Amino acid sequence: MPTYAFRCQSCGNRFEVETSWSQKGETRCPECGSSSLKENFGMYTLTVLAPSADGEAAPACACGNPMGGCGLGIHQ
Repeated sequence: MPTYAFRCQSCGNRFEVETSWSQKGETRCPECGSSSLKENFGMYTLTVLAPSADGEAAPACACGNPMGGCGLGIHQ
């Protein structure tokens, strides 16, 4: 499940929430309970697994990064 970072526009609290994309709109500030939030875009964690030759789950990226891709642009 992805992690989203937010900043509360009411109290300024910054926090992260692990939730589904379809439910992130229901997020409230854990400090003041406000729903007036600004999403902080940045690096998100998403694990993508693909079946390997032996049937076990393996990272989808050939670099072996368990997060599914290195993001360094080294892939051709």
